[in-house]
Amino acid sequence: MWLRQSLWFAVLICALVGSLTAGWLIQAAGNYHYSFWYDWYDIGAHIERFGPQNRYIHGLEDLSKDEHVRLFNEISVAVHHQGQGLEYIRFVSDGVSRPLLHHAEIVHLQDVANLIDILLPAGVGMAVFAIIAGRGLLRRRVFPDWRRQGALLGGLAILLTAILLIAGPKSVFYQLHVWIFPDNHQWFFYYQDSLMSTLMKAPLLFGGIGAAIAAGGILIYAALLGLLILWQRRVMR
Repeated sequence: MWLRQSLWFAVLICALVGSLTAGWLIQAAGNYHYSFWYDWYDIGAHIERFGPQNRYIHGLEDLSKDEHVRLFNEISVAVHHQGQGLEYIRFVSDGVSRPLLHHAEIVHLQDVANLIDILLPAGVGMAVFAIIAGRGLLRRRVFPDWRRQGALLGGLAILLTAILLIAGPKSVFYQLHVWIFPDNHQWFFYYQDSLMSTLMKAPLLFGGIGAAIAAGGILIYAALLGLLILWQRRVMR
């Protein structure tokens, strides 16, 4: 019994990660709906304030919202394609073509692209495992004990929420960057040093995008659990 329920817990966790991966892919397909967050976070006003203060490249504040959206979308496409084209992202201001990104920003975004190349296949792999292992358990008429599974999943959710609330979302966000990215690669940029950070109003934009990914993933996961429970009840009648 313990082994079977442990297997089901692994299946449900992998299904959760797979659902979040699906939520991520849905958001990525729309370039994370930057146009919506642009208005939500009033990024235009943010760019007008910090664009002129940039120490390296000027003119971002002179562009329209459509141009800002284009630049973000080009970054999004590049980091989902092994970082290809990051150095060619440019904009025109006062008749002069300017690069959006300087070297340190390109290095960081390449690190992000490398991370995506690891996380996405891992998420898909966990989804495949959940499907295969879950199907195998169901074919043997081994079903989840929902009281135990609910307690385990609820306990995990409470633990992660407590860590997030106690440490603070920003601290968790920064600590993950410390753990994930190479020590000699810059990942924190002041707005005055980075049009990339200014364009994204970092880290606020990531909070919105993360919430959208989580919401989509949880909806998918809830639908999967609902179908599993309905199927289990039908079989056990």
